[in-house]
Amino acid sequence: MAEIRTAGVDSIIVYFGDQPSERLIAEIGFYSHKLQQALGSRVVDLVPSYTSILIHYDLMQLGEAEIRQRVVRVLETQVPDELRCASRGGQQVELPVCYDLSVAPDLQMLSEQTGLTIDEIVRIHSQKTYRVFAIGFSPGFGYLGELDARLRVPRLATPRTEVPAGSVAIAEQSTAVYPQSTPGGWWLIGRCPVPMFDKRREPQSVIEVGDEVRFYPISLAEFNRLKQTGC
Repeated sequence: MAEIRTAGVDSIIVYFGDQPSERLIAEIGFYSHKLQQALGSRVVDLVPSYTSILIHYDLMQLGEAEIRQRVVRVLETQVPDELRCASRGGQQVELPVCYDLSVAPDLQMLSEQTGLTIDEIVRIHSQKTYRVFAIGFSPGFGYLGELDARLRVPRLATPRTEVPAGSVAIAEQSTAVYPQSTPGGWWLIGRCPVPMFDKRREPQSVIEVGDEVRFYPISLAEFNRLKQTGC
């Protein structure tokens, strides 16, 4: 039975268990998607992890009592049996990332914030294998975790009105690649030339819940080449 707790003046956290498992990851992915659908613009950000979902909501639209009621209604939906094993779980995906400052507007600020050099940030971010916890926020947007503790930073105080498609970003304990140009409050540390979502393609999304993702650094010249060829 999920437990809902207050996490801040504008956030709650839903706990699904104490120990991470493939089954729990599938459930969290399912409910993350359902919560995003049900809450829509009322959600400022939704951050899945191994055992929980953190929900930042818009205080101008609703209060904690109402958000709790809405979350409870979503949690009453049963997870389909075929999703409990994370349908494409175990697929390994490698994605190229250009960490050049010209496409990574927050990388220098992140270096100053963490005390790490840019090379150290690139190495830490690209040497870890991430699990896709959920697909949500926008089509093909995968929440990947967990981020190395040395790179964990809160969301930006002032979200951008437009984040370029392909932006590789971090916030709190997650990292992600923006499939489309959308608003966003995550730190932008690189750019991926691979189209993450295409409704004309099958499957439409490069990644699915349960997949494992690794990033590998590429030069700006290679990024531009891959971008031009459409990978």
